[in-house]
Amino acid sequence: MSKNRRLGKGLADLLGQPPKSNSTTEKTPTKQSPSPSTSSKPKTVSAPAGFSNIALESIDENPYQPRQQFNEAELKALAASLKQHDLLQPIVVRQTGNRYQLISGERRFKAATLAGWKTIPARIRKATDREAAELAIIENLQRKDLGPLEKASSFKQYIQQHKCTQAELAKRLNVDRSTISNLIRLLELPEEVQQALRSQLITAGHARAMLPLDALEQISMCERIVRESLSVRNIEQFVHRKLMDNQNSKKKPTAKSKTRPAQVEMLEKQLKLALGTRVKIVEREKGTGKIVVNFSSPNEFTRLLNLLTGGRSQQDRAA
Repeated sequence: MSKNRRLGKGLADLLGQPPKSNSTTEKTPTKQSPSPSTSSKPKTVSAPAGFSNIALESIDENPYQPRQQFNEAELKALAASLKQHDLLQPIVVRQTGNRYQLISGERRFKAATLAGWKTIPARIRKATDREAAELAIIENLQRKDLGPLEKASSFKQYIQQHKCTQAELAKRLNVDRSTISNLIRLLELPEEVQQALRSQLITAGHARAMLPLDALEQISMCERIVRESLSVRNIEQFVHRKLMDNQNSKKKPTAKSKTRPAQVEMLEKQLKLALGTRVKIVEREKGTGKIVVNFSSPNEFTRLLNLLTGGRSQQDRAA
């Protein structure tokens, strides 16, 4: 079973389903076609059985919404579809005081506003701040049009707000920890590279391949990708050669370094690619030695610590 299918099932369970009924009228929501003379007026939509009809002006947007950009043309197309076909899937909200807050369905909410609706069918459910954030993340993880940086920002915001580890978030979302770790690492890229990723001038694969490089090299490589239409494979090969050249240039011209086993160099290369930073293996007598992992900032140290410990270090400190 794919991850998306597991997520989809979990999302349906979390968002809830309308109450079951033996009545056949609940399977098809009552729908009134607007007459030509009234189609341009603000519309009050009938809610399907098991849902509520809520005034749009009483609904606030979800502060935990991962999506930061909404395509205006797509919203207009969705608004036109709503005018013609009504809303096929009601939104999900929670009550906050005398108002409501979106949990799921922000695009439908915005499109209904563009369509001039006064009310919108919605399911009201109870949810804590944490559950609302999780539901927003889960819903958007399944959407291919959500950018990798938007996903990364939502993961980072959740971890900071709820003081949990990447491993804990992965478990709650039913995804691999590496998915969360790899996306969050994209936030370490220079702003120039992140902007190219947002604008889809480069892909997330390009961005991940550049992570072992330093900031200036990443910016330069990003410009080359755009200018020369380089593939992800091209970048991976370049980074590999760059890491090997850096390693060779730092070797001391001693007899010991010339006889260094190729297996050790290969292990160093594998560790560099896995950790995204420079790694050195120092051999000693009788099979002993040490592994030196380099980091360039406190954030980089925290990332490496979480990666190596599976996020358990933060949990231990909190305990």
